[in-house]
Amino acid sequence: MIWVISLNSSLGHIYSYEPKNHNLTLLESFKNPSAKLKESDLVSDRPGHYQTMHSAKGAYEAPSSPHEIELDHFTKILADYLKKGLDSHRYKQLILCSSPHAGGILLDNLDKQVGQTLLINIKKNFVEEDKSILINYLKENWWDIIRSKKFNN
Repeated sequence: MIWVISLNSSLGHIYSYEPKNHNLTLLESFKNPSAKLKESDLVSDRPGHYQTMHSAKGAYEAPSSPHEIELDHFTKILADYLKKGLDSHRYKQLILCSSPHAGGILLDNLDKQVGQTLLINIKKNFVEEDKSILINYLKENWWDIIRSKKFNN
């Protein structure tokens, strides 16, 4: 069984894919509503301020933007779902289709065993598209996808 993850910063779909008949079945959808919020809506208040020995002043800044923190949290939820799916033998291989940034964050959060099931990382965002567009892409590129795994091992 192959799972396909279609992902961007605000939405993730996990599909079951049958390559023989090119059937794609939606298993689960995940939403990250904070991706569409303004940064000011994600933080509780303004950064704190400090004064130096001189007349200069400064402000503390978070090491990551609030959107990055929320995206990291969102992809950790997805990574946990993928780990549970692998542990319960619901899939053997994984195809990632995502915007490069969101996909990179997800890959950073994947368990090592889940990462080893990754067949290919397709850096295209199909989340907002009709499912048939993703099916056609997989169908048209299936042999290239299979070959990419053989050469990456």
